[in-house]
Amino acid sequence: MTEEATRSGPLPWQRQAWQRFIQTVVDGRVPHAILLAGPAGIGKTTLSHLMAAQLLCETPGATEPCGHCRGCHLRHAGSHPDARLLVPEEGGSGILKIEAIRQLVDFSQRTSQYSGYRVARLLPAEAMNRSAANALLKTLEEPPASVCLLLVSHQPSRLPATIRSRCQIFRLGVPPRAESLQWLKTQGIANAAEVLDLAGGAPFLARQLAEHQAVDQDQALLTALAGIVSGRVDATATAADWRETGARPLAVMMQRITLRVARAQAGSATPGAQPAITAIAKRLPPAALHALAGRLNRLRAASEQPLSRELSAEALFLLWRNSSAIQEVTDD
Repeated sequence: MTEEATRSGPLPWQRQAWQRFIQTVVDGRVPHAILLAGPAGIGKTTLSHLMAAQLLCETPGATEPCGHCRGCHLRHAGSHPDARLLVPEEGGSGILKIEAIRQLVDFSQRTSQYSGYRVARLLPAEAMNRSAANALLKTLEEPPASVCLLLVSHQPSRLPATIRSRCQIFRLGVPPRAESLQWLKTQGIANAAEVLDLAGGAPFLARQLAEHQAVDQDQALLTALAGIVSGRVDATATAADWRETGARPLAVMMQRITLRVARAQAGSATPGAQPAITAIAKRLPPAALHALAGRLNRLRAASEQPLSRELSAEALFLLWRNSSAIQEVTDD
């Protein structure tokens, strides 16, 4: 669940960003494009949903969507004619293609049905291919009046600089741990601290992991990786056991593990860190861990590009085996 459709106000850790946005509304200076940039799993999609709801709300002077006006009712029903949501096709390539952006451009040039804002959200913005990004750039260079584009990005560096420069950027970080734990408890998550650590401090990701009972899977993967880096477990045989999980989900899980190992090496591990994390931290030199994390990032990013080669589970586990034997690793 990524949307908080019934939420009327910002999440606790989003209040500062929300006040900044509301001030632009009050001043009549709403940007034609806003880029919400930050790590995945911290609630950027929810904030974009709330911003869109605010711009479509018809109650004068409201500092949060009222939930009762015509605009709020239409938006809640998913039938507001002045709202659009662009996401990659489910089960497709994961790319936002030029056809979708052309439809967005056409939408932005129409007259508002209710004499208010036209609002479109792009999730995630870095999913645009080059042709789509170029088409969007033309709209950003000559923005129509009363149009606000809300771009959500987990990896803003993958967006062209020309697009970033034409957006008002809201940089959002991982929330304070206490706020995240409190919020998770209100969501009924019993093992809040455990899943929050597993999610690298990202509360929405922590909730998702709790819903999918990912703690046991994480522990199994940690145990396997600790065995591989110690030389006690065969990487190829382990890959066969994890093949059904899928290489991309595995890559994401491994990326989170490298972050936790890095924190342990820096002496900032959370209380009660798993013994396997400590074992990996002792076995892998920091330089080798850094190189491993970089290679995981590049493999995952490459696999998300159109026409890329299929990422394999075996390639991922072999990275860990090879890293354990290297004291100083340089890029290929």
